[in-house]
Amino acid sequence: MATSTTEINLPDIQATPDQRATAISAVGIRGLELPLRLDAGDGHEQTTLGSWDLAVGLAPGVRGTHMSRFVELASEFSREDSVAVSRDTLDAFSVELLDRLEADDGRIRLKGRFLLQRSSPVTELTLPVPFDFAWKLRVRRVGGEVQTKVVTEVGVLATSLCPCSREISAYGAHNQRARVRIGVSGPVSMAELVEVAESSASCTVFPLLKRPDEKAFTETAYERPRFVEDLVREVATGLRSIPKVGRFKVKAVNEESIHAHDAWAIVKGCGDQA
Repeated sequence: MATSTTEINLPDIQATPDQRATAISAVGIRGLELPLRLDAGDGHEQTTLGSWDLAVGLAPGVRGTHMSRFVELASEFSREDSVAVSRDTLDAFSVELLDRLEADDGRIRLKGRFLLQRSSPVTELTLPVPFDFAWKLRVRRVGGEVQTKVVTEVGVLATSLCPCSREISAYGAHNQRARVRIGVSGPVSMAELVEVAESSASCTVFPLLKRPDEKAFTETAYERPRFVEDLVREVATGLRSIPKVGRFKVKAVNEESIHAHDAWAIVKGCGDQA
């Protein structure tokens, strides 16, 4: 019969000294998928599947980190009775990460998808629309104080109608699907970032359109033409209007409908909190 691990002292190989005098910037796990309760900032909590990347820095004299502690910590956040994961609760998570892993430097990335309800413009048929999200945190212990930097990211699908095509054509204009990615520092919710992206495009993408909706969609896009350059500038303008925004990065990719290539643009900037 095997001896119970509670009856013996098992060696902790990870904690043994290392003689190579080389610190490790980051070591950890990635791609740990767990369910979680999510607060996207729209007033409703939801359950989704999150993917965790977790790492800490390792001192030069320590051989290895404790990988199982990353899993234990993330699993605690996935329990049904735990608080919903949000930017604020991840601040507490980052402090616990350093304490649990006995580290002074840590990195967290949590990504997945969340749902927001969208209604068609005329018939008002309502369905959920999925959006990509990611939170990226860098946490350091400096002089006994924990300092955390957080970036909130969302990915949004929208429509952009070509201003040049509309101007030079006797009728009609070509349009394309735009993929907008926004990354922001500051206490801004994911729902707010989605709203900025959608309101900056030629038209929002809807999950279900009946004929009256399609007519309204087409005419709305025609009245709001956007180059990819226009799109990223409009998003940047919208972000600057939010007092909580710090540094931001906006990337848009137009999946071209009349070319064999795509068009893309990036804007970086600062809000009031930078």
